[in-house]
Amino acid sequence: PGPQLPRPPLQASTPRVPCEWGRPLDESRLAAHPQLALGREARPWRGGQPQAEICHKVQEIVLSLLGLKNIFNFSQITFNLALTTFSRLLVSVKIRERLLHCVMITCLRLAATFNEEEELIPRIKDFIKHYGSGYTPGELLRVELAILDRLHWDLYIGIPLDFLTIFHALVVLGWPHVVELLPQRNPSLHVASLTRQLQHCMAGHQLLQFKGSTLALVIITLELERLMPDWCTPISDLLKKAQVSSEQLSHCKELVKQHLRSL
Repeated sequence: PGPQLPRPPLQASTPRVPCEWGRPLDESRLAAHPQLALGREARPWRGGQPQAEICHKVQEIVLSLLGLKNIFNFSQITFNLALTTFSRLLVSVKIRERLLHCVMITCLRLAATFNEEEELIPRIKDFIKHYGSGYTPGELLRVELAILDRLHWDLYIGIPLDFLTIFHALVVLGWPHVVELLPQRNPSLHVASLTRQLQHCMAGHQLLQFKGSTLALVIITLELERLMPDWCTPISDLLKKAQVSSEQLSHCKELVKQHLRSL
C-alpha cells in the first residue's frame, strides 16, 4: 500500500481546526487556533508562480480531480492538504507537464495516508484505478518518495481549510447574530459551501502567490460583505489575527472574485 507517513505527536494533542459545531464554542480554546495554524503555515510557505509553460494545465488538473466522485470518502481536509502540497511543489520544483497529473494524484494519496484512518486508505491498485489508470503502482511510489524527499517528509502544515474553519468559527462566536443570516442557519453547511469556493480558487495558479490564510480570509470577507451590513468590524478583527495587511487582502480579493465567476 505504499509507505506510511509517521504521524507527528502534535496531531493527537493539537486539533487542526475547531470541530465544535455540536456544542457551544469555547472562546479560550478557539483563541489559540489562529496562532497555531499560522505557525504551521509559515514554516514551509513559499509564494510564487509555477513555470509559465504548465500554468494552463494546473487548473484543468485540479478541477478534474475535484470533479471526480469521492468513492473512498476522503475528508475535505485530505483534499485540501493534497492541493496545498501540490501548490508547494508547483512553486518550488520544476515539474514537466506530462507529470503534473501524476504528481497531483500522488499528493492526494500522501494526504490520505497522512490524514485518514488506516482502514480508509485504499489499496494502491484501487486508488490508481479511480484516479489515474495510466500509471503503475511502481511509478506512483517513485513519485511519492520523490515528493516526500523534497518536502522533508513534512506534511504537517497549515492549510487554507484550517483557516477557513477557524475564521468562520471566530465570526460565529464573536458575532452570534450572523448565524441567523446563514443558509438554513447551519454553520456546518455554510462552511461546506465556502470550502467549495476555496478549493475552486486553489486551482488558480494566479493565487499561489498568496498564503492560504489570506485566501481563506478573502473567502470569508466576500461572504460577510454579502451577508452583513456591519461586516467591517469582524473583518478588521480577523485581519489582525491572520496578520494580513489590508493591501494584501484587497489584491487577493480582486483575483478571487475573478476566479469565482467561473464556479
